[in-house]
Amino acid sequence: MPWQEPQNYQPRADLKHHLEGIAPKMNTPEMDMLIYWQWVHRSLPVFRKTPGDAWADLDMTSEHARQAIDLKIVPLEIYPEALARARQP
Repeated sequence: MPWQEPQNYQPRADLKHHLEGIAPKMNTPEMDMLIYWQWVHRSLPVFRKTPGDAWADLDMTSEHARQAIDLKIVPLEIYPEALARARQP
């Protein structure tokens, strides 16, 4: 069944607490979003990245982007980029 993009996407209400409290397996959408979150929201200022730089450096696969959207763990600040990636084959 083809992937259906959500209408009116909203991330989980507890996204911050969720991403800061998980211990995901490697090579999963959860790990990708945790890395993004750490770079943008949790790093020391000298290591912090902008959302655009973090997204580019993450290089998330289209399958992971679809799964992350389905899990509602994509922050709104990068949702347009994640959606564009999810639409790729």
